[in-house]
Amino acid sequence: MVFSSQTGAFSPSQFTPSSTTPLTVKQIAAAQLTGADEEGVPFVVDGVDTSKIRVVGMVSGKAERATDVTFTIDDGTGRIDFIRWVNDAADSAETDAIQNGMYVSVIGTLKGLKDKKRATAFCVRPVTDYNEVPLMTSGTNGSVTDLYTQVLNVFSEPSESDHGVHIDEIAKRLGLPVSKIVDAINFHVDYGHIFSTIDDFHYKSAYID
Repeated sequence: MVFSSQTGAFSPSQFTPSSTTPLTVKQIAAAQLTGADEEGVPFVVDGVDTSKIRVVGMVSGKAERATDVTFTIDDGTGRIDFIRWVNDAADSAETDAIQNGMYVSVIGTLKGLKDKKRATAFCVRPVTDYNEVPLMTSGTNGSVTDLYTQVLNVFSEPSESDHGVHIDEIAKRLGLPVSKIVDAINFHVDYGHIFSTIDDFHYKSAYID
């Protein structure tokens, strides 16, 4: 599910990791409005205020303009659009470092009117500890989600072949059964992260030319 993203009058200094609510996109989709049906009312998940949120997932659809950068986060449970306003050189440096296909941690706000959710990012950083990913994503056990991450990392590396990477090569690199690799491949194909090339055994990243 994709949600719209628009501006919000908040200061980045208001947000630290300890003050945010970690959520999956699926949880955000189920969030309910609090209070009156007014502009800027926060959402709640299981009674918890979600006006300050943290989402971990893969970046896609990054689009840059003079005053802002928009992008989509896919965390394995769904997709959500964010906007990051660019006010100075520090903001530009942060957004320049974010690329399609990269796992990032996003801190921001979630506000809305009626059922329309608007997500504004105030801090976007690359994920360097991939233990963050299984904790934040689809709700499957950590080992399965970690496998998805390991497989995707293989596709983030430049391939010597125009046809991409063979499933057997991935299994060899990771030391895992082909059957588990196939499950992870199917997961990423469904979410548009990778695609097949010359046959059902060769795949390439959707984010690398």
